[in-house]
Amino acid sequence: MSTQEPTLTDVLNELKSFQIAVNQRFEAIDQRFEEIDQRFDAMGQRFQEIDQRLDKLDYKFDTYEKASEKVLRLATTIIIAAATVAVLPSAFQSIGPLLTQIIAAGNN
Repeated sequence: MSTQEPTLTDVLNELKSFQIAVNQRFEAIDQRFEEIDQRFDAMGQRFQEIDQRLDKLDYKFDTYEKASEKVLRLATTIIIAAATVAVLPSAFQSIGPLLTQIIAAGNN
C-alpha cells in the first residue's frame, strides 16, 4: 500500500476551502457584532427615555415640594391670624379696666 503525496493543486484547493470556511465564520461573527451593536443602541435609547422620565419626575417632585412648603406657610399664617383675632379682643377687655385703674391711680 502506497500513499500518494498531495499535489500542489490539492493543497491549494484545501487552502481555498479553509479560506472560505474562515470567511464564513468571520461574516457570522460580524453579523453577530452588528446585532449586539443594535441591541446596545436600543438599550441606549431606552436609558435616554428613562433619564427623561426621571428628569420630569424630579421636576414634578420639586414643584410639589415647593407647593407643599407654601401651603404650610399659608396655613400657619392663617392659624396665627385667626388666633390673634380670637385672643386680642378678650385680652383687651381684660386689660382695659386694669389700665384704667392704673391711669386713674397715677393721676391721684
